Amino acid sequence: MSENLTKNCTNEAQLEKIRKGQERKFRWRDDWPAMEKAIMAAGATAIAAYEDKHKQEPHA
Repeated sequence: MSENLTKNCTNEAQLEKIRKGQERKFRWRDDWPAMEKAIMAAGATAIAAYEDKHKQEPHA
């Protein structure tokens, strides 16, 4: 689930919006802390991949 939500995540602000949206839906669940951790980890991975991709691209 987390990977689908965050696969196109490009910055921390975007990740925070995703986290807040999911929190509104799922904070009542006992497993919300684990879900939140997975979302943040997947988002951090997506952001890092995005940044790496753009560092490698030559600027015209």
